[in-house]
Amino acid sequence: MSDPSAPTPGWFPDPLGRYDHRYFNGTSWTSDVSVAGERFVDPLGSSTGPAADQSRNGAATASVVMGSIGLVIAFVPFVVVAGFALAVLALVFGIKGLRRSRPSGVGRGASIAGIVMGGLGLAATVVGVALSVMVWNEVIAFAEPGPFEIDVSSCDVDGRRVDVDGTITNLDDERRGYTVFVEVDGRTEFVVVDDVDGGETVRWATVITTPSVVSECRPEVIVQGPFPYGVEVDPVTS
Repeated sequence: MSDPSAPTPGWFPDPLGRYDHRYFNGTSWTSDVSVAGERFVDPLGSSTGPAADQSRNGAATASVVMGSIGLVIAFVPFVVVAGFALAVLALVFGIKGLRRSRPSGVGRGASIAGIVMGGLGLAATVVGVALSVMVWNEVIAFAEPGPFEIDVSSCDVDGRRVDVDGTITNLDDERRGYTVFVEVDGRTEFVVVDDVDGGETVRWATVITTPSVVSECRPEVIVQGPFPYGVEVDPVTS
């Protein structure tokens, strides 16, 4: 066993997974097995020759698959948890596959690749967690716009055209941005109001084209924070 990659005779972890160890005679696996140090004969026999090892080292293949998937999704916000789990599993199966490859070297390269990708996946989870925090903060800023006061100054109807305007006051001490959603007769438009200083009042206005002619204007107004990264989303209602 001086050269683990060479097909030298010796005791190795059972590639069939039935026992703790199985004896490799330098050419093929034997029925000579052991469990907890006790040696006996496997009544089911054994695989023969290195060709059988290729199909038996499933741990190496699993390590590569899990490592590659984990490395890709480790950067994705919130999915980073699954990426972390797959990276850990890639390391576990990679080490297991590396041990199984000792008699004949079969699966050694795949095991090493899985271990490397598992390690890179764990490192990538740091970036994934940071991105998750950034996205979460953006979502919270949209859902919780802070203290404000909204007012509808006028709502004029001209057939299917509805002109709505008003003011919004930032009651917070820090500068904030808002997205004002206005709904009339089932049709919704929004107005983006950026950079409103604490205590400042600014005007907003929008034009809504309704599906049908309305006789009176009864706008419903919902105020959210700025869109997360500029991506338009539906308003949050209680």
